[in-house]
Amino acid sequence: MHDVVVAGGGPAGLSAARTAGEAGARVLLLERESAFGIPTRTSGGSFIADLAALGVDPDLYNPITEVRFLGPTTEAVVRFERPVVCVLDVRALYQRLAERAAAAGVELRLRTTVTGARAEAGGVVVEARGAGGPTTLRCRHAVDATGTAAVLAAAVGMHPPYERRAVGAELDLAAPHCPPGTCWLIVGERLAPHGYAWVFPYRPGRVRLGVGVMRPDSDTDPRRLLDAVLALPALAGALRDAQPVEQHAGLIPVAPLRTPIVGGGVVCAGDSASHASSLVGEGIRYALGAGEAAGRAVGEAVRSGDPAPLRRFERTWHARHRRDFAVAWRVNRALTGFVDARWDAAVEAIGSTPPWFVAASLRTDFRPRHILRLGLTHPRLAARYVRGARA
Repeated sequence: MHDVVVAGGGPAGLSAARTAGEAGARVLLLERESAFGIPTRTSGGSFIADLAALGVDPDLYNPITEVRFLGPTTEAVVRFERPVVCVLDVRALYQRLAERAAAAGVELRLRTTVTGARAEAGGVVVEARGAGGPTTLRCRHAVDATGTAAVLAAAVGMHPPYERRAVGAELDLAAPHCPPGTCWLIVGERLAPHGYAWVFPYRPGRVRLGVGVMRPDSDTDPRRLLDAVLALPALAGALRDAQPVEQHAGLIPVAPLRTPIVGGGVVCAGDSASHASSLVGEGIRYALGAGEAAGRAVGEAVRSGDPAPLRRFERTWHARHRRDFAVAWRVNRALTGFVDARWDAAVEAIGSTPPWFVAASLRTDFRPRHILRLGLTHPRLAARYVRGARA
């Protein structure tokens, strides 16, 4: 019998497994795919300071010094004196996380899909199906890192399925002429209805071009929009001679922070707990942080025989992120109703916004001191952003 079964081998699951293993727990991690990080299901956009704090090695991300915002008829360029944002090599990151989990004594099991769970006296029963057929696993605690499916949480009746999700499709391109320090964010009804598109270089010569739309706001298949983004005149130079290497798709929840995320012996982390920013659908750093914290809490609970660390993890995470995620949720709901004229106005506003504030907003960092600082130099702009956050 394992102390902990972790369902899902993404950043939340691998981080939780590692920290629980480092705490002395016997951990089994189940991943449904045949490899970690394959296929890629996320664009990999993130923030350097957060990744450094989480111990992510610099060779796993590409620093960005320029963000270009493309509206239906407008463009804004935001340049940073030093890199603030970055794009992760997602596949390499997941494989590195798996190596670290293995070094912590975690048993890694591929091609095993978790199908359900139930609480029982003293623990959890996890049902799964692998190459050898169905299997039943008993453990003291289980970590749900199954993404938007939230398989374990749903099985123990913790919360219902997500009502809103972002659906994304991406082309991974060999793009020899794309400047590695520049990324693009693209908005407008034609190219990304109720969502946005992106061009993210994650290392020299390799680029992810994608489109994300909101469900149920839009029923558009984002795969049908990729060619239109690829043909944008504003991208012609950067994507000259670009060729597809891979195509993939992914989901991310668009919801306020979920509560509870602990119950029935199950602890949720990552997308299963809506640990992702609704503003731009960015969640890897949150998944890493939540996974690490959840794993430490589970390890402590195993060691002490007391579930109090699990409840403390939930309270701490919610208190730390509640305000920023709530603002991001409100802004997302407002943005999904934008028509082209409003998108053009928004891009124009970004063009006159200080780069530090653009970075803070993209990072879902809505601390009042940022608005106060902006108000000192750009009072009308600050008022505009406040009205947007309250929409």
